[in-house]
Amino acid sequence: MKKLIIAAALSLTSVSSFAQGMTCLNKLLPYSRYSGLHQLTKEEWSNGKEGLDEESAKGAFNALVGGKLMCKSGEVSIKIQPDCKLLLSDIPQSNVCYLHTNLGYFFISKDSGSTVNFIFSKDKRFNDSAE
Repeated sequence: MKKLIIAAALSLTSVSSFAQGMTCLNKLLPYSRYSGLHQLTKEEWSNGKEGLDEESAKGAFNALVGGKLMCKSGEVSIKIQPDCKLLLSDIPQSNVCYLHTNLGYFFISKDSGSTVNFIFSKDKRFNDSAE
């Protein structure tokens, strides 16, 4: 039993080390594509609001890149502040926020189950690092 616990601890440490060694862009695009999908459940992040505004979009973004994906500090930075629009006036879940970073841009929405959905697309024009 003791060997099993030690093996599990070593496995978790190696997975964490591997995740820390990856770049934020690799974490955002795990399959080497130009866009990727990510989610935060209400257990991972919640602001208590039904929809998203500019402030909560930044909070959700920070929870994704800094918390869930464990990107290094300063690796991804906001270049254009979030801009949120309600697409259908009578449906709060139709609110979508656009946020531009040095790695690419995000469309952020929140569904009625309080899950925050991210669509990330890579944009080479705003990529400060050489690939």
